[in-house]
Amino acid sequence: MFADQGFDAVPVTAIAKAAGVSHMTFFRHFPTKEAVVVNDLFDPLIAATVRAQPRQWRPLTRAVRGLVAAISEEPAREEMSSREFYERVRLAALTPSLAAAVRTAGQETERAIAAALVVPGVDDAAARAAAGAVMGAASSLLLAWAEETTVSDEATETGTASRTEAVVGVATALSRGLLSLLEEP
Repeated sequence: MFADQGFDAVPVTAIAKAAGVSHMTFFRHFPTKEAVVVNDLFDPLIAATVRAQPRQWRPLTRAVRGLVAAISEEPAREEMSSREFYERVRLAALTPSLAAAVRTAGQETERAIAAALVVPGVDDAAARAAAGAVMGAASSLLLAWAEETTVSDEATETGTASRTEAVVGVATALSRGLLSLLEEP
């Protein structure tokens, strides 16, 4: 529906009707229309992989390496290889209100990362700064990837990537971009 008409053109009542529920039932399950498209299932996985990084590393290094490790895990790779993931991220990349919602939703992940970074010798400000830098970079990289990539279920169409190529592409784009935060001049 969103792909055909555009996200902003589809009212909540139309979404509810297509789902066979009332608009009140819709709002019991989703706080906003944007929440239908934007969600992050990986907060616990990301926080755990960040927390598992060596405590002697700087907060930014732990955050970057932890997020790169999280996107390499099977649950994340499986999600990123789904057609639904690509369509949701692409829709967000092409819809300003959804791109803003992606960044807002990322704040929950950012808080989870910041909490995982707080260890003896690391104050809250340093943890929040590292988490914010990583999530800002990840959101920008993910939205840019979706905007620039066309995915096909078949690899036969010219100018498109198969789903397998696409998941490798998003994982590579995220990993390279995030790791570039650690490069010294």
